[in-house]
Amino acid sequence: MLLEVQRFIELVGLAATAGWVGDRVLDPGVRIRGIDLLAGLVGVMIGAWLWQMGGWPPGPAVGSQPIFPALAGTFAVCMLLKLAALGAAGPRW
Repeated sequence: MLLEVQRFIELVGLAATAGWVGDRVLDPGVRIRGIDLLAGLVGVMIGAWLWQMGGWPPGPAVGSQPIFPALAGTFAVCMLLKLAALGAAGPRW
């Protein structure tokens, strides 16, 4: 039971850190509380899937979660959020 709690804490910590980095680097323009954590959690799942499809080595990991796929997935989610925010803003002319 404690091992599962530890793995969960590591996952949430990695997702929160990756989401924070993605939010600061790309600035998706969506001002909702907790969007960086949500982008990090979705990014961890999407990044792991994309990384596995590419057949690339996972690289360094925090616990059992690799870092590079989490960052790549989070950047992808933040880019989609930025595109959605730009589309919602409408034309700027």
